[in-house]
Amino acid sequence: MPVRYSNPSRSLFSATERAALYKALVLAVYEFEYRLTDASVESWHLHWIVLHDDAIKVMVGRLKTRMRQALNRGRIWTEGYHFRELKSEEELHVARNYIARHQGARLVGGRYVAPGSAGG
Repeated sequence: MPVRYSNPSRSLFSATERAALYKALVLAVYEFEYRLTDASVESWHLHWIVLHDDAIKVMVGRLKTRMRQALNRGRIWTEGYHFRELKSEEELHVARNYIARHQGARLVGGRYVAPGSAGG
């Protein structure tokens, strides 16, 4: 399920913060027993595909909290998010391609991508 978070003021995350956000996302997914298959960490937002059994609000809240804690600063996310359940292989393929085109793509189809190498 792709979820996009954006920072309303568009304050940019530094390269160090983007790395910390990705690490926190990976650790949180492990902590809550989710499965992260795709992720892109951009300068002011994220995209991801996560398989999980929790209510979307619970999953999103958990991951947002862990990423905010990793940066050790105040509010960094909006209250909302964009969510779309992927119901077919074609929808999954389209979402993966969308994530892979981003400069901050780090995980595509379960495979690690060096930051900056997948973006177009």
